[in-house]
Amino acid sequence: MTVATFPDLSPIDGALVGEFPALCPEDAIDRVRVASEAQPDWARRPFAQRRRILLDAADLLEAEVEDHVALLAREIGATRPWAEMNVHESAATLREAAAVVSGPTGEILPSADPGTRNHSLRVPVGVSLSIVPWNAPVILAARSSAISLALGNAVIIRPSEEAPIAAGHLLADALVRSGVPSEVLPVVTSAPGEGRHLIDALVQDERVRRVAFIGSTPVGRAIAARAGAALTPSVMELGGKNVTIVRGDADLARWTGPLAFSAFANSGQVCMCTDRLLVHRSRYEELCERMADAARGMVVGDPRNAGTDLGPLINDRAAAHFTELVEDARRGGAKILAGGTSDGRWAQPTVLTDVGDSCRFAVEEGFAPIVSIEAFDSDDDAVRRANAGELGLIAAVISADHSAAERLAHLLRAGAVHVNGPSVGDEPHVPFGGLAASGMGRLGGWESVRFFTEQRSLYLHGAAAAAQVS
Repeated sequence: MTVATFPDLSPIDGALVGEFPALCPEDAIDRVRVASEAQPDWARRPFAQRRRILLDAADLLEAEVEDHVALLAREIGATRPWAEMNVHESAATLREAAAVVSGPTGEILPSADPGTRNHSLRVPVGVSLSIVPWNAPVILAARSSAISLALGNAVIIRPSEEAPIAAGHLLADALVRSGVPSEVLPVVTSAPGEGRHLIDALVQDERVRRVAFIGSTPVGRAIAARAGAALTPSVMELGGKNVTIVRGDADLARWTGPLAFSAFANSGQVCMCTDRLLVHRSRYEELCERMADAARGMVVGDPRNAGTDLGPLINDRAAAHFTELVEDARRGGAKILAGGTSDGRWAQPTVLTDVGDSCRFAVEEGFAPIVSIEAFDSDDDAVRRANAGELGLIAAVISADHSAAERLAHLLRAGAVHVNGPSVGDEPHVPFGGLAASGMGRLGGWESVRFFTEQRSLYLHGAAAAAQVS
C-alpha cells in the first residue's frame, strides 16, 4: 500500500528538503507492535554490546558534523554554532547513556523474616515514546530516547513535522548504522496538522509505557491528560518565561555578550532563552544601552553564511507571533530600544522596556528574538518579580558576589538556575525539567534511568532465600 507523504520545506527559501511519510494512526500503531515484539531481544543483548553501539553512534555523529551542520541550516535555519552544538551535545548524551548500561539494576532490602530475602529490581519498561520539537532537535531527540534505548527499551520517535530529519531520522540513522535494530527505533512522522491524531493513538496504546514530551505548555497539558487517562507515566518538559537577574555589582562589559546570547540564541527559539532581564536600578540605563547596541550589531540572514548571527524564524506562524507580541507591547506603552521589525521570517533582535503587566509579552513565552528589561530595587524585589507567573523552567543570576548570587538562586522558582552563567545551557548527566506550568518529571542521568525502568519486588522465602545465600 502506498503511504502518503508531506514535504519538508526549508524556512530559508521554501526549498524542498525531503519528502516523508504522512502516517495515519493505524500505521503508527503497527510500528509500535513491531517495536514491542522486537524489544525483548534488544534487552537481552549484553550491556557491553549496547554500550559499544551507543559509543559508535556518538562517534559517527561527530565524524559527519559538516553534513549535519548543512542539514540543520536548511531544515530549521540553524547557524553553524547552533548546529555544531546540537551535534556535539547529542553525542555527549549518547556517551552518557552508554555509561549507565552497567549501573546497578536493583538492591537487596532487609526482611523481618530471617528466612526471607527481599529484592528490589529495575527492569526496562518495554516501549517508550519520545515526542521531539524542532528547535534543538538533535539534542532533544537524544535526551528523550538515548537512555531509554540504552536500558533495553524500544523507542518510538515522533519528530516535529518542521524537522523530521533533525528531530528524528538523523539520530536514529546514526544508531541503526551503529547496530541498533531498526525495528526497536522507528521514526513516525505525520503531515502538518495531523500530529494530534497520531500522538493520541500512540499515547493510548497499552504497549507504550512511557511518554517523554518536549514542547509547549498547552500541548503538554493535553498530552499529559491523555497519558494520565491511560495510566502511562510521562515527563513533560515545557515552556518557560525565563528571567535573568543582574545585580548591581555585575561587570556589564563582561556579561553583555552572554546576556545577548541568552536572549537571542537560535533567534530566541529556545525554551531556555531569557525573556526578561531584571537589573538593579543603579545599572538599568547602562544595561539598556549595552543590550540595544548588542542587538543592533547582530546580523540576521542566511544561516549558511559565515557572518550570520541569527537565522530565520521557523515558519510564517512564528513570524506573525513575533509581530503580534511586539505590536501588542507597543500599544501597551512599551519602548522599543532596538529591533521590533521583521522582513517576513527574518526578525530583528528586539529589546523592550516599560512592558506593562497587561501586555502579552509580560506573561507569554516569547519564543522569538525579544527580551524585556526592567529595574528592581532590592534582591527581595528581584525575587518577587522573577517568581511572578505560572512558568518556572530556568533562570540565571549574575553578580560579582558569588555567595549572594547563590542565595538568590535558591529563592527562584525554577527547575534550574545558572549562577554566573547564561540561561541557555545544560549537561546530559544533570536532571532537567521545569516547575509548575513548565512541566513535570526530569530527564537526564539517573533521573532518566528511573523514569525509563519499572521497579519490581521479589520476596524470596525459605529455600529460595537459602539458595541465594549459598
